[in-house]
Amino acid sequence: MDENLNDFLRFDFIGCGALNWDIFFELEDLQILKEKNIHASPGGEIALERKDFIEVLNFLEKRGNFLFEGGGGSAANTLYALSLWGFKGSFLGAVGKDPFGKKVLEEFSSVGLSLEYIIERGTTSLALIVLSPAKDRFILVSPGDAENYLPVLIEKNLPKGDYHFSSFASAPGRHFQVQLLTQINRISFDPGRIYVSLGWDDLLSWLKATKYLFITEEELGLLKKAPDSLLNLGIEKVFLKQGKNGAMVFTKDKVFKKPSLNVDKVVDNTGAGDYFNAGVLAGISLGFNEDKALELGIYAAGMSLRDYGRRGCLDKREFQNYVSLLKLTGKL
Repeated sequence: MDENLNDFLRFDFIGCGALNWDIFFELEDLQILKEKNIHASPGGEIALERKDFIEVLNFLEKRGNFLFEGGGGSAANTLYALSLWGFKGSFLGAVGKDPFGKKVLEEFSSVGLSLEYIIERGTTSLALIVLSPAKDRFILVSPGDAENYLPVLIEKNLPKGDYHFSSFASAPGRHFQVQLLTQINRISFDPGRIYVSLGWDDLLSWLKATKYLFITEEELGLLKKAPDSLLNLGIEKVFLKQGKNGAMVFTKDKVFKKPSLNVDKVVDNTGAGDYFNAGVLAGISLGFNEDKALELGIYAAGMSLRDYGRRGCLDKREFQNYVSLLKLTGKL
């Protein structure tokens, strides 16, 4: 391969997962969704067919309070943050050739994230983020059909760098990722509730290819596995997200725990876990040890609570200032 082309294909981080357009609503109580036969648990996530999704959207427009809309998806949020902070990023995914897809791409372009490996065909995946006054959140996703066209990416020269995977809600998206795993090095991975609900056996294709795993306490409980079981698969580090209780990291010979960041006001916690992932990955890339990387992740997550969606993400100056502070406070 030509050396210049090789450089063009090389990135610090490459994301792969759903590319959504997120629409935020507030409800007096998440349990109101029971009127649409939806049992909404705080922090939960379900996938709906587009027809059912539109019904819930219409319901929320009548019963809820519209708050905000913007790009979303777990790995998408993580890569958005990393690109905003100055890392060279790319993404493998699909958006529809529609107004929602155009908005998703515009947000990525605004932080310099490469669009070279994003398919534009069909319809964009949508997500409803429903918040309670206590800022508990429940997510409903509706996969567009854009993900049906993902296999064409397998035929391209794939970008080089550290891959970070999160879930696709559609079967074609999942199949694409399994194919992709045979062609790339080990990944960092946040399965989310949607992939965890597939069960341990179905997750093994991803887990056996994982170097760094990001998972919540609830998700780990659903798998009925201890961190040791994950480390025994060859995963080097398991980052356990504990919400208000902070986070932990498990390796073969170490365990670190950090409390959550004290914040005055929580506006939205939807992407906090994704920005935690970004902070940790940035820390590892900068040569930080597990303790400092965990601290950077917790800071990025905590600060994101101040606003809706990506508006709460640390900007580049805030990120650099906190990195400088961590470098001054002892061994990295």
